[in-house]
Amino acid sequence: MSVPASPTTGRSAHRDRLVEAMIGLVADRGYSAVTVADVVAAARVSKRTFYQHFADREDCFLAAYAAAAEGPLTRIAEAVAPAVDAGPDAPPPDLADEVATATRAYLAALAEQPALTRTLLTEISGLGPRGWRVRREVLNRFADQLSALVALGAARGASAAGELVGLRGLPRPTAVALVGGINELVLDAVEDGRGDALLELAPTVTDLVLAVLERAARPNG
Repeated sequence: MSVPASPTTGRSAHRDRLVEAMIGLVADRGYSAVTVADVVAAARVSKRTFYQHFADREDCFLAAYAAAAEGPLTRIAEAVAPAVDAGPDAPPPDLADEVATATRAYLAALAEQPALTRTLLTEISGLGPRGWRVRREVLNRFADQLSALVALGAARGASAAGELVGLRGLPRPTAVALVGGINELVLDAVEDGRGDALLELAPTVTDLVLAVLERAARPNG
């Protein structure tokens, strides 16, 4: 997971530095071994500054989880941008190809920092209701992005062939369920020590997404 670029001035810059410090530390040591003192030392700010932005260590970790999740989502958008930005005279994109491209971009982003991916995915669940809420928010953003990409592809005629004839979009509950399934595949791999080999999941994830889209294209079938 990568982190978006940070502002360089103002109070938000201090917050961003603290979040980036937490991300680096949990990737290196794991969340349980990181203290507030470690975070402020790595961010080169005072404890007073830390508590101006975060209620406690857990609050900072949850912010780090949300920030780190933006990297893979951004990579998906960047990967499909050429098809999205194509002019009106461009041939319709192939939705299956777009799914494969987006899948590989997402998994590659997660695989770039396997220790961080493992820590964030496994330790977020141990933070109780606050952790589950932030995790759900992240997965919902992923689902919304997936729904938007499918709707855009369908609108541009990307599904005008094969099993995807009739696809108009992806119902949000279906998108949430699909994202949850992908997350479990990734979690299973990182817990098994295969966090640096997540691209091996690309064919499975692509087939899963396409199967769901094919079913969505024939809701009365």
